[in-house]
Amino acid sequence: ESSAAVDSLAAMASRAARLEGEFEEKAEEVRVAAVVAGHGTAVDVNFDFKDQTREAVFDKGQSRRIWGELHKVLDSSDVVLQVLDARDPQGTRCIWLEEYIKRECPHKHVVLIINKCDLVPNAVTARWLAILSKQHPTIAFHSSVTHPFGKGALINILRQFKKLHTDRKSISCGIVGYPNVGKSSVINTLRGKKVVNVAPLPGHTKVWQYVNLFKHIFLVDSPGVVHESHSNSTADAVLKGVVRVESLRDSAPQFIPSLLSRVSPHHLRRLYNVTPPVLPPEPITATPSPAAHDAAEAFLEALARRYGKLIRGGDPDTGAVARILLHDFQRGKIPWFVEPPRKEGEEEAKGPAAGRHGVEVPGQDLMEVKSAALIREDMDEEEVVAEDDGELEAGEPSA
Repeated sequence: ESSAAVDSLAAMASRAARLEGEFEEKAEEVRVAAVVAGHGTAVDVNFDFKDQTREAVFDKGQSRRIWGELHKVLDSSDVVLQVLDARDPQGTRCIWLEEYIKRECPHKHVVLIINKCDLVPNAVTARWLAILSKQHPTIAFHSSVTHPFGKGALINILRQFKKLHTDRKSISCGIVGYPNVGKSSVINTLRGKKVVNVAPLPGHTKVWQYVNLFKHIFLVDSPGVVHESHSNSTADAVLKGVVRVESLRDSAPQFIPSLLSRVSPHHLRRLYNVTPPVLPPEPITATPSPAAHDAAEAFLEALARRYGKLIRGGDPDTGAVARILLHDFQRGKIPWFVEPPRKEGEEEAKGPAAGRHGVEVPGQDLMEVKSAALIREDMDEEEVVAEDDGELEAGEPSA
């Protein structure tokens, strides 16, 4: 029996060595092809191979079931509405999806919706509109049943697409995008009432669902999908809202340095009455320095003591405070946004856009966008918060 076991282990080791060799050969072929194509050596040769050591919590929006739901939505849609977060439109954009539609389904139309535009300055929204409108029809949008923005412009575009399909009795418009960008909220806004469940946390929509907008126009809701996961660091996944904060547990404090590097200390001081450290801006994929971690830890301890978030022995509960900060960051309570690129001589988009996309995009007056600080969303917020988490109200320490 021992001899058989030895033979079995030897065969297993031999097979593993052979598979490793085949993998390295394929990786080398990819590298050579990249150099020949002029991409240099920056191509990720492991793109098609999922990193099994990466924690499952950071792989949300990438399951086979989610991708199956997405392809059902694409197959059944004549128009694809991709919802982006106005705070980071390029970071929540699925370029692969756009290229896939252009390559495999050129007859389908793509519309970009810059949602949550009430969370960023109007000038930032205008610049993103000017940039993205060069590629697809783009609408600035604020999801709200009672105080919407961009609803009329989006409906106008959908009606134009219906006129283009005179041979069809009706058209279907699939709504896709990253988790937690507000896809279901866009549907409720278009309908003027709650027709699909929403929540300010990722992964709430599980399956695709049809919604009747008008007699000849249907909407199709879909779960959030993350494709370019290899380009997202774990901190990036958390700050983009792909990961539920509750699932981080005790690891939440490690993402605070990245948060602090993206937020103005002025906003944190105004919200929490605690002076935060001033950290230099860091690239999304950068690893915070030890000094940044120490500064963030000191800030969390001061914040925990300021609001009475203590554990047994009087030590500050930095984990609970970190989760609250991440919640506030994801939901827009902490102001932040990614600065859009700008070339010299670039002008802002004004008035109706030319119909080079097959439709004419109505002009939008961004001055009508209501401030998030003045309007409370009337969506049904089904918040899932850990027992030791809560709200930090400025100037009112908890007992």
